[in-house]
Amino acid sequence: MVDPANEPNPPESGDDKVDTRHQTDNSEYAALRTPNRSVQIGSLVVTSLGRELEDRLTALGLSQSHARLYGFRRDFSANKMSELASLLNGRDSIKAYDGLTIYATGSYARGEASSYSDVDLFFIRMESNVPIDDSRLREIKVMSDVIKATERGLELPPPSNDGEFLKILTLEEILKHLGGRDDDYKNHFTARMLLLLESAPITGTDTYDSVIDSVIDSYLRDYEDHAEDFRPTFIVNDIMRFWKTLCLNYEHKRNQQENARKIKQKIRNFKLGYSRLMTCFATVGLLSSYKQITKDDLVGICKTSPLDRLLLLAEREPLIKSQLVSALIQYHWFLEKTQKSTEELEAYFSCKNNRKEAFTHASKFGDEMFKIVQLSATNSNTLRYLVV
Repeated sequence: MVDPANEPNPPESGDDKVDTRHQTDNSEYAALRTPNRSVQIGSLVVTSLGRELEDRLTALGLSQSHARLYGFRRDFSANKMSELASLLNGRDSIKAYDGLTIYATGSYARGEASSYSDVDLFFIRMESNVPIDDSRLREIKVMSDVIKATERGLELPPPSNDGEFLKILTLEEILKHLGGRDDDYKNHFTARMLLLLESAPITGTDTYDSVIDSVIDSYLRDYEDHAEDFRPTFIVNDIMRFWKTLCLNYEHKRNQQENARKIKQKIRNFKLGYSRLMTCFATVGLLSSYKQITKDDLVGICKTSPLDRLLLLAEREPLIKSQLVSALIQYHWFLEKTQKSTEELEAYFSCKNNRKEAFTHASKFGDEMFKIVQLSATNSNTLRYLVV
């Protein structure tokens, strides 16, 4: 995350008082809080996801009021993704596309979406060696059905970045360029990292499982020779590279933008210091707690949300619990503050004092996450591999 103190300030709008007009109202989620509610995600039926999370958070030491918002968001996200899966799995264009998985990333996959969240989808085809007739036309039909399902069916905001990621990738492409110079350029790096760090299958659950399996295998090239003391250094290095790439990409975009776009860039920087930081370093912190890890461990970790990884880390390393509670209080503030329309969020960030407030909170969250990773890596003697 870029230090806001080093950023030039965009033109101000409004006065410099902290904006308190937008208060969180969880009433939109109240209908989801019915007893014994069940949700279907792919082929998996889970009962009361939000309530289970609330119980775990309060047991950790979080207040009931803070835990409740996390529970609301998880229920809301799961219900929307279940609806999207129902809409897409019935489409002929998708049913006929063999070996295709569609997975969500972003706030819906993390289980923290609000009614203002857009949905980020990625598309991977498993069997890239099997030719597909009229592949371009079939891809267009898939994307058309996806846009109709998200915008018309669920009334979600349009795909982010003008549909930049609405493209079917192949597993072969993603693995071929791992670590190479074309990895980031061709978007394989982002697709692979988000698959491992914050994804949830929407269609093609079996293919999704196989893709994760294959991608993790690519990080375990030395496992057989070091099964007794294998450390996931390769994948941790790739996650750290992803984080640094996000930070550098932000700087590049900031240099290219007109003044009118600087507020949007500040919002991106703000979100980078919260959701992306948690996604990356919840995983780094948990992986760093292992002195020896197996493939099954890695697969299990990749199929949990960043928040669940932190809770698992707290079970493995009880000394981080107080830092985790502090971090989650700060993250709760972020979830509340971003529960706004784009226009409302831009209005909030147009005020200098609001920006100072926002980045002060983000800095506190980053401090707590650093302490969590530091404690985890120090206790397992893996800190040296994160630094040198």
